[in-house]
Amino acid sequence: MSTTIPPIAAGAPEALPYDDARMPLPLVQARTRRFVLRVIWSSTAFLVVSGVLGLLLRLRQGQVIELGDNFWYAVMTAHGLGAFIAWAGFFLMGITFWVLMKVGFPVRSFVLPELMYWSMMAGVVGIVLTTLLSGFGGSWVFLYPLPFFSAGQWSNTVTGIFAGSVLLAGVSILAYCAAVLQTCISPALQARKDTLGQRVGLTFGFGLLFPSRFKTDRGRVPYPVLPFAVNAVDMFLATLPFAALLVLNIVQSVNNGFSINVLLAGNMLWAFGHPVVYLLLFPAAATYYYLVPRYAGRDLVAGKAVAVAWLIALTMNLFVWAHHLYMNYPDGENVQQTLGTIMQPTTYALVLPSALSLFSIAATIYKSNFQWNVASKFLIAGIISWLVAGLQGIINATAAFQETLHNTLWIVGHFHNMAFLNMGLLIFGAMYAFLPELMGRGWWNERLGSIHLWGTIVGAYGWVTCQMIQGLEGAPRRWAVLPDQYLTLTHVSLGFLALLVAAQLVFAYNLWTTLRRSPFDDPTASFAGGTQR
Repeated sequence: MSTTIPPIAAGAPEALPYDDARMPLPLVQARTRRFVLRVIWSSTAFLVVSGVLGLLLRLRQGQVIELGDNFWYAVMTAHGLGAFIAWAGFFLMGITFWVLMKVGFPVRSFVLPELMYWSMMAGVVGIVLTTLLSGFGGSWVFLYPLPFFSAGQWSNTVTGIFAGSVLLAGVSILAYCAAVLQTCISPALQARKDTLGQRVGLTFGFGLLFPSRFKTDRGRVPYPVLPFAVNAVDMFLATLPFAALLVLNIVQSVNNGFSINVLLAGNMLWAFGHPVVYLLLFPAAATYYYLVPRYAGRDLVAGKAVAVAWLIALTMNLFVWAHHLYMNYPDGENVQQTLGTIMQPTTYALVLPSALSLFSIAATIYKSNFQWNVASKFLIAGIISWLVAGLQGIINATAAFQETLHNTLWIVGHFHNMAFLNMGLLIFGAMYAFLPELMGRGWWNERLGSIHLWGTIVGAYGWVTCQMIQGLEGAPRRWAVLPDQYLTLTHVSLGFLALLVAAQLVFAYNLWTTLRRSPFDDPTASFAGGTQR
C-alpha cells in the first residue's frame, strides 16, 4: 500500500511514495535519521583523530617536533585511511541514505546499512591497533611488497591483521553499494512496466535518453539517483580486486613462501585506489544535485547530457587505474606501458561527468534567487575547488608530466585539494544544511559559521598551495624529514594549518553549543534553511 511520510520534528521531507510493506514508513524515516546521525558523529570523531595525526606529520617535516621515523610512517598510514575513508568516505556513505529518502527513495532494509556501519567501525579499530600501537608503516596504499620488508619495525602477523582490517573497510564499502542499489532499483521508481530491466534502465538515466521506452509515473527519476547508482556499481566492481589482494596479503603473512607479482599487485591496488576517489566524488555530486536546487529555488538545469555523462562515468571509471603506474614498469614490460597509454584518454573522458555537473550547477544558480547562507557558501566553495582540483587532475593524468611530478608533494597537494577542499567543504556544507532537520534544532550562531568557512578556505588553500609549490621544486612525498631547501615553505604552510585548525575549533564550539539547545517546533528555522540568527 502506498503512503506518505508525515512531517516529524527533525524535518519535513518531501512526500515519499512507499510500496514496501516490510516496515511502516514513519519508522523507516525515524530509523534513517538515527542511522545517519550515528554515521555523522562517528565519522566526525575520525576527522578529529586523523586531523591531529596529519598535523603531526607536517610538524615533523618542519622539524618542529621529533617523531621516530617508523612512527612517522605509521602515523601517515593511519592519517591517510582515517581522513579519506573513515571520515570523508564514511560520512558521504551515511548521508547518501538521507538524500535518497529526501528525493523519494527510502531505505528498504537496514541489514546492509548496519553491516556497512559496523564493518567500518571494526576496520578502523584494527587499523589504529596495527599502525599506532604495532608500528605498521607501509603507507595507506601499502605498496606491495613493502609490508613484508619492514626492516624489523613490524611483523608479518601485524601485516596480516592490518590487511584484514582494511578488508573489513572493504566489506563496509561492498555493503554500502549493495544497499544503495537495493534502494535505487526499487518500487520507488514507479516504473510503468515494473520489471528488473525497466528499473535498472530508469536508475541509470535511460528514462531521460529513451522516454518512450522507459516510463515512470514520477515524470522522471530524480537526478541525485544517477551518481549514487553509478557509484554503487563502480565501487562494488572496483573493490573486488582490491579485496582479493588483501586476502593474498593475509595468506603471505601466514605463509612466507607465498608471494605476488609486484606489477600485478600494483594493478590490483590501483584498480581500487583510483576509483575510490569517486566513492567520495559521486555522492558529493549527488548531494550538490539535491542541495543547490534547494537554495536556488528551481530544478537542476540538466537533461539528456547529464544522463550520457553518468553512463560514461559508469564505464570509464573502471578503466583509469594505470595512470598511477606510468613510472612503474621495467624495461620490456610492454603490457604495462600499453595499459598506461590506453588509460590516459579514458582518464580524460572522466572530465565529462564533472564538467557537465559543474555546468548544470552553475546554470541552476544563474539568474536564480539563490539563498546565500553558511551552508550554501560552503557548497559553492566546494564546487570551485572541484573545478580547480579537476584541472590539476588533467595534469596528473598526462604521462609526460609524470617525470617531474611523480612522487612529489605536488601529488599530495592535489590530493588534499580534491579530498578536503572539494569533498570536505561539501561535507561541512551538508552538515550545516542537514543537521537542523536531523536534530530538530537550528545552528546556534551564523557568525561562527562564517568564521569557520573563511578560516577553512584560507587555511586549507594556503597549506595545499605550499605543498604543490614544493612539489614543483622537487620536494619528495612520503619523507619524514624533507631536505633543508624546503623548510621555509613547510613553516609557511604550518601557519596556514594553524588557521585551519583554529577554524575547526570554532566549528566544534558552534556544534557543541547547538547540540545543547532545545529542539524547536519549526525545523526550517535555521540559517542553513532560511531564517538567520
